[in-house]
Amino acid sequence: MTQGRRTALLARVADRPQFQPFRDRNFRLLWAGFAFSLLGDGMMFVALPWLVLSLSNTTAALATIGVVMALTALPVALVAGACVNRYGARLVMLTGDLVRALVLAAIGLLGMLDLLATWHLLVGLAVFSAAEAAFVPAFNTMVQSLVPAEYLVGANAADQVVRPLMWRLIGPVVGGALVATAGAEWVFVLDAATFAVSFGFLLAVGAERRPQDQRTATGLLADSLDGLRYVWAHKWLLYAFTAGAVTVICVMGPWNVLVPYVLHNDMARGAGSYGLVLAVGGVGQIAGALAVGGKSLGGRSLVSLYLAWGVMAGGLVGFTFHTSLLPALIGSFVINAALAVSAVLWGALLQTAVPRAFVARMFGIDWALSQVLVPISYSVTGAFAGATTTSTALLVAALGGLAGVPAVLLIRSARRIPEMRHS
Repeated sequence: MTQGRRTALLARVADRPQFQPFRDRNFRLLWAGFAFSLLGDGMMFVALPWLVLSLSNTTAALATIGVVMALTALPVALVAGACVNRYGARLVMLTGDLVRALVLAAIGLLGMLDLLATWHLLVGLAVFSAAEAAFVPAFNTMVQSLVPAEYLVGANAADQVVRPLMWRLIGPVVGGALVATAGAEWVFVLDAATFAVSFGFLLAVGAERRPQDQRTATGLLADSLDGLRYVWAHKWLLYAFTAGAVTVICVMGPWNVLVPYVLHNDMARGAGSYGLVLAVGGVGQIAGALAVGGKSLGGRSLVSLYLAWGVMAGGLVGFTFHTSLLPALIGSFVINAALAVSAVLWGALLQTAVPRAFVARMFGIDWALSQVLVPISYSVTGAFAGATTTSTALLVAALGGLAGVPAVLLIRSARRIPEMRHS
């Protein structure tokens, strides 16, 4: 290929909607730091279940970790959006990175010293989850403040490319290798270091656009309740949150509890196979993001969102076959490709169809809702799998989400796209 053709090809790639936001220096700094933390979390995603199973080799232990993390994050998520409006997304994100770095370093060091107990892990991960609950709406609000409305679909698609690349592809592969050679404790220490790097990049990010006067007479809880009233008054949001809730119940428990258990016990696979399943899922997530990233929001965006949520649940069927790893790899690809499509559409809809003053609160409510439903999903999954079999539990969850979520489309107002903001 000649130099001229290479230059023309690079120019065409740079003009794609997914890459337009990276022309902004603050956006590049934001994502540079976040990419490092995603790499560390990808490693920890493999190390965490193996560390839990080394302390207590039961599905109940994995479910308990998920329940504790979810319940601790709930109160923080409810007020996170109001905190972002008052104190700024950057400050909330800096605090979240610092807290998570300290917690992960403490868990890793206790493990290296053979002093780690289950209660240490529960307390540490509870604090970690609370910090993450504050970080998520702050990050999405920061993106919305840095990126013009016409590029928000591309920005969310870039999220779903970089995120699985670091969190689901590179991170799990490296994490699986480190768990096998050095131990899960080292992964926690390295993840803490990635949050320190992210903290440094965030310090260099300029102040974001603030959505409103931050000095209000109402309290954080009152501001958060105002966000709930906004959801109730806008039925497209209410139906979308309902469909998303069904997806959380059907997918989160089986994915985080049953999938590692099936690989570890039913299929007698090691951490390396679990890392491979996550890595293939990362490829699926990238593929899904690339497929939807160049498109604009339109009248069928909500329909596509609901269908993607349904397909996510359907992909769990791949883990009901215990004699071969191939169906599990296909299931992971399908689940994560649908996840990327839904995440791009959902994030862009909230950022363009909701007034700026409510954006952080919508992301906070979204996170809080998942924290209410995740422990339910974990508990029901653990109990149902214990009473029947892992295959039966996975099949019921898959069919429930695959049929239940698209059923929302039978409601006319659930299919109606709201007016988009273009500035």
